[in-house]
Amino acid sequence: MHSILRNRKVQIAGQAVVITALVGGAGSFVALNKSVNLTVDGQSEQVRTFGSTVGDVLTAQGLEVDERDAVQPGADTRIERDMNIVVNTAKDLDLTVDGIALDEWTTANTVGQALADLGVDAEGAEVSLPLDEALTEDGAIVDVVTPKGVTVVADGEQMIVEATAATVSEVLSEAGVEVAGEDIVSAPLTAPVTDGQVLDVLRVKSETTTVEEKIEKKTTVKESASMDRGETKVETEGKDGVREVVYDIRTVDGAEVKKEKVSEKVVSEPVDAVVVKGTRAPRPAAPAPDRDTTGGSEKKDDSKKESSEKKESSEKKESSEKKESSEKKESGGGNSGEKAPSVDDGSVWDRLAKCESGGNWSINTGNGYYGGLQFSASTWKAFGGHKYAPNAHQATREQQIDIAKKVQASQGWGAWPTCTRKLGIR
Repeated sequence: MHSILRNRKVQIAGQAVVITALVGGAGSFVALNKSVNLTVDGQSEQVRTFGSTVGDVLTAQGLEVDERDAVQPGADTRIERDMNIVVNTAKDLDLTVDGIALDEWTTANTVGQALADLGVDAEGAEVSLPLDEALTEDGAIVDVVTPKGVTVVADGEQMIVEATAATVSEVLSEAGVEVAGEDIVSAPLTAPVTDGQVLDVLRVKSETTTVEEKIEKKTTVKESASMDRGETKVETEGKDGVREVVYDIRTVDGAEVKKEKVSEKVVSEPVDAVVVKGTRAPRPAAPAPDRDTTGGSEKKDDSKKESSEKKESSEKKESSEKKESSEKKESGGGNSGEKAPSVDDGSVWDRLAKCESGGNWSINTGNGYYGGLQFSASTWKAFGGHKYAPNAHQATREQQIDIAKKVQASQGWGAWPTCTRKLGIR
C-alpha cells in the first residue's frame, strides 16, 4: 500500500502554483476550495480540496483504499466544509493465542483495540506487545497467553494451578512437577492447555530385582509287602530346593504392570521324599476245630484206649462249644441292632472278605484289624460304623458291607490293595 500521507512540502508547493495561477481569476475559486479534517490510522491533519466527494479527497492525498479499509463517511459522500474524514487501514496480524497460531487482520489502530475486535480477552493475560502500542500498515506479531485454571494430579496429590501458561510443560513447571524420561503425561508437553483441563502425571519405574524361589520337593510312595496295610514310614525326609531368579519389573504409580524373567540359576537342588506304605493283609485266624472229626471214626483194638479217646473227644467238644458260644456273645454284644441294607450272597464284598479274612465276618485276631473286611478301629469310627457296633467284628455282614461301601466311595478299591489286585477288581 502507498504511503498514507504524501510529503507535505510537495503538497504545499503544488497548491501554491494553483493559487498563483488563479489569483486575479474567477471569483468562484474561493468557493470551490474547501477545508476538511483527515485522520488516517489515528494521525490527523487539516487539508484543502477542490474535490466534490470523500473519494476525491483521498485520491488527491494519494491514498489507495482497498476493500478491507474502513472509511468514514463513505467514498461517495459529498464534501462539506470542515468535514471529518476518518480512514483506518487494514493491518495483518500474526497472532498466537495460547500456543495456537492465527492469521488475522484488523482496522484497529492499537494492539488492545485489535484484540478486542478479534474477541481475545486480554484481561490478566500476558501479551507480547503493550496494549496501547500503535499498529502500522506493516502489521505486527502478537503473542497472547490467557490465564487458566488447570488441575494437576501427580505423586498422589491433586492441585489446581492458576497461571498464564500456554503449554502443558509450562503448567507443570508452574506446579513444580518434574517429569522424568519414562513418566507418562496425559497430554503432550508441547500441547496447548485450556481452562479447566486436568493433567495426569504417571510415574514409571523400571528396575531389576533378584529373588529366591522355592523348588518344591516331590514325594515318592513305595509299597512294601513286609508291612501291614495302613502302616507307613518315611524312608527319606526330602528337602525343597532353591533357585535364584532375576526379573525386570516395570511399575506405573507403584503398580506392577510388567514382570519379565531375565535369568535364573539353581542354588540347591530339591531332594525327593520317599514314603513306604504297607500292603500286607492281616492273616486270618485259624479255623475252630471240627467237632465232628473226633470220637468213633476209627476202630481201636484196645477198648481202654478207645474209652480214653472218647473222653478226650468229649472234652474237646465241650471246649469248642464254650468257645463258639463266647464268640457269638462277643459278636452280638454292643450291636445297636440298627438294620443295614441287605446284600445278596456271593457279592464282590463276599469275595473280598474271603480273601481278607477267610470269609469270617466276626473275626478278631488281635492284630488291630476287625471283621470280614478287616477294618481298623479308626476307619470303622471315621465312616460311621459306631452307629452299628463299637467295632467291626461286632457288626453283621450287612452292617460291615454298608460301611465298606462308604470307605470305597472315599478311598477307592485301593483301601484293600492286595486283595482287590489279586481278585482283579482294580
